[in-house]
Amino acid sequence: YDRSQLERIMLDDAATYHEHVKVELDLYARQTGQPKVHPFMLVVAEDTAHARDLRAYLESDEYKGGAYRGRVIEIHSNQTGEESNEAMARLVTLEHDAETDIVVHVNKLKEGWDVTNLYTIVPLRASASDILTEQTLGRGLRLPFGTRTGHPAVDTLTVIAHDRFDAVIQEARK
Repeated sequence: YDRSQLERIMLDDAATYHEHVKVELDLYARQTGQPKVHPFMLVVAEDTAHARDLRAYLESDEYKGGAYRGRVIEIHSNQTGEESNEAMARLVTLEHDAETDIVVHVNKLKEGWDVTNLYTIVPLRASASDILTEQTLGRGLRLPFGTRTGHPAVDTLTVIAHDRFDAVIQEARK
């Protein structure tokens, strides 16, 4: 497979898992009376052009028949004005809105962005450092109810892994 084909396989795997988690979280909320959690996927792009291309693909009819049209946030430092304000406003409400399924970013979401509904990470670029990898993984390790529930789909972060992420995960397990 070439790089583009591998990216599409990774995105397809992530979307399949994401849809599974949405169903599991809905069932969990109905069965326990807990608030419903709206999960999202975080896609780490190489650069701003890559992020733009990914968003266009993820919102296209080619990807899942257009199921994610209007449900993707693209965020990076090259955005300005209204585009940047709109993306930031959507990020602020990400935990409570059911309108966003995917966040595509390029090194924009570092310290200070705390969410509890990230369930799938798709790193499509090698991380520049272990610290950035750990920060990205840390985004998905915050539990939506503040504690483990014992329900695997509610308690699990899935990483459609790049080698660097896998190495950090293996080291953390030690």
